[in-house]
Amino acid sequence: MSLIGYVRQVRPIQESHVNHLDKIQNLFSLYEGSSLNRKELMKPAGKGPNTGVPRIEIFANKISKGEEHMLDDGTTIVIKQITMDGKTYASKDMKSMVTDFEDATKISITDPATAWGDIAKTPEYGGEGGGTKISTSTQELMTATIVLLGKKYNSKKITVEDAAEIIKAAEGKWDAVEGSKGKEKLLKQFANNWYDLATAVSSANAILDMVPNPTKVYWTGQSWHDDIKIFNPDIVGVKDYNSSDIVVSDGKKFWGLSLTKKESRDSTDPTLINKPISGSKSFLKSLISDEGMSQAELDSIENKKNEFFTNIIASYLIAPENKRTTYKNLKTMRSAVAVVKKLDDKKRKEEIGRIPNKFVNTQLTTKANLFWKEVDKVLKSHAEEFMVSFIKLVFRYELKDHLEDLIAQGKTFEFYLLTGIGKRVGDEIGIEPADVKDLPSTVQALSRIFRNPSALNLGDTPGRKLPWEVDLNAVGTKKPPAKLFYTIFYGKAPLLNLEIRYKGSKTAEPQFQCTATPVFKTLMSVKK
Repeated sequence: MSLIGYVRQVRPIQESHVNHLDKIQNLFSLYEGSSLNRKELMKPAGKGPNTGVPRIEIFANKISKGEEHMLDDGTTIVIKQITMDGKTYASKDMKSMVTDFEDATKISITDPATAWGDIAKTPEYGGEGGGTKISTSTQELMTATIVLLGKKYNSKKITVEDAAEIIKAAEGKWDAVEGSKGKEKLLKQFANNWYDLATAVSSANAILDMVPNPTKVYWTGQSWHDDIKIFNPDIVGVKDYNSSDIVVSDGKKFWGLSLTKKESRDSTDPTLINKPISGSKSFLKSLISDEGMSQAELDSIENKKNEFFTNIIASYLIAPENKRTTYKNLKTMRSAVAVVKKLDDKKRKEEIGRIPNKFVNTQLTTKANLFWKEVDKVLKSHAEEFMVSFIKLVFRYELKDHLEDLIAQGKTFEFYLLTGIGKRVGDEIGIEPADVKDLPSTVQALSRIFRNPSALNLGDTPGRKLPWEVDLNAVGTKKPPAKLFYTIFYGKAPLLNLEIRYKGSKTAEPQFQCTATPVFKTLMSVKK
């Protein structure tokens, strides 16, 4: 199939006349100088489709599924066995490997025997290749430019040579995207960016099914253009309540697309939301009302957080593994706490930044975690209000009323949640149909739920326990994770899985993260 006027006819890969070494060089130039190792696996992915997910979990998931890992020389391997501190873990043992990883001192790839320095840190790990950070906005803009090409690319696999031509053609549409001016550094991230290309083509194909003849595309990453800002209402004090990353017009109506991406249909869904649970931008602030959550309750979460981290800093100041001499005279917890309480905010952050993540995570998993316990208490005290508000925000439920008013004025806007799906496959780019959810079907599904909000229940995620519920003295018990797990149920049906977790830096605020269950996905697909 061809992209007429933009891309040549695709040839079967065996017909390609491109030199293999040149192809490999182009394919993997994005990842040069960026490899995985134990230190990197201890961190969450900072960019890409798995933002916030611990790299060790991404690594284990790929191994358990038998997926390929890219090497820096352009070849790929399927990792079958990991060895940690003399113990071997096969693909079926990845859950145990993740649990044991934090306490391991040595980890190696033993089948096939491979040096860590040879494993490329690809975009699924937040790979930045050659030290260049790949912005999450790059895929949005790549999608916008491909939409403006006006041609669907339906091939399941695209050769590297063809992919390079699509990228070149997309680059030529950069100036036509409203809102792109001043972000030319993101244009430079198009070159050889095969992962974003795969998901952008998947997304663009779906958009062109909706809008066969696009005349204009707006990127909202910097601001909402005067043409479209009427569609972005100020609701519950949330900036950009309309979460459309790009808006497409055919000259008569507008389509807003909130874009996410993942590698394959079977991959873990990207989180539906990242909202802080505490601090000045806490999502919980929107729940404060005369009959709902009080400011005093929100303050109590903040106070317990500060008390908790005061104790963590104090514990580390007197810990044997702390080699600093600044506080060498501190001997007791009481004296250390007194010192920490006198630190200003800047110094507190500096001290937290010096504490190893492992030390902080250990504290987060203990029954003495006053912070997590207070969050749990407040959420469950206002469970129904929290769940309804949370669901409405995640799925932009209240946007429908605003759009209906505009339609009455002759201004038509359709909103979609869209997940582009694709990844590299060897030296080809694999593409799958995007996952598309429109606002009307989402609202329809949610309306059925909101008819009986008392049936909503905030409970434990099946198979997960809160840290203080774990009996560490029980035989075979593993240390609990440093996060909270909840599931929103409707009756007995699980709808949404929630996590409260830190995403890397403990000086930032912990986040709400959310994914839809298969039950909820089915509910959204049924129109009544």
